[in-house]
Amino acid sequence: MFKVILSKNQENLLSFIKLFTSDFYLVGGTAIALHLGHRRSIDFDLFTDNIFDPIKLRIRILKNNNIDHTFNQGEGDLTVLVNNVKITFFHYPFLIDRPINFENTIKLPDILTLGAMKAFALGRRAKWKDYVDLYFIFQQHSFQELIDKTNSIFKSEFNEKLFRTQLAFFEDIDYSEQIEYIEGFEKKDDAIKQFLEKISLS
Repeated sequence: MFKVILSKNQENLLSFIKLFTSDFYLVGGTAIALHLGHRRSIDFDLFTDNIFDPIKLRIRILKNNNIDHTFNQGEGDLTVLVNNVKITFFHYPFLIDRPINFENTIKLPDILTLGAMKAFALGRRAKWKDYVDLYFIFQQHSFQELIDKTNSIFKSEFNEKLFRTQLAFFEDIDYSEQIEYIEGFEKKDDAIKQFLEKISLS
């Protein structure tokens, strides 16, 4: 695991994050970056198999930390700012294996499973960081490996043809979150796009 990708504020929150390890697991860009070490992280995405009451979760958070801001709150969904770090707690309706235990703090899926989750979510949003993460995942796993894993998790909910199209469509991408690469991993946007276009046709 590449702990260097975490900000100082995130590192300071690890003992707080550990309080939720029995119910939640770490996913998203931070989990991927911990595996690959390619870019800095700015948030924590914590998913759970269980539906939860956001008000009860808020109370649980406030016993240990202040909530600086609330971005979103609903059934099975709470996104807050704690110690200047955005933390999302989310009920995820798919069963995800999380065999890896990061520093005995929080569990997370393997890199191929995290890639499958990115592939499944790509059509629901278009953030450049997701394309960057997929590019680096493809440096370790083939396109077919990712497709097979995504199909095994999401079954008929996943549309491979649509994913191939999305992987090579860059017109509506949100670039608002700047990518801060770890030294040695820097990559030009055009090079990433060309690679993804090519692999989408493989």
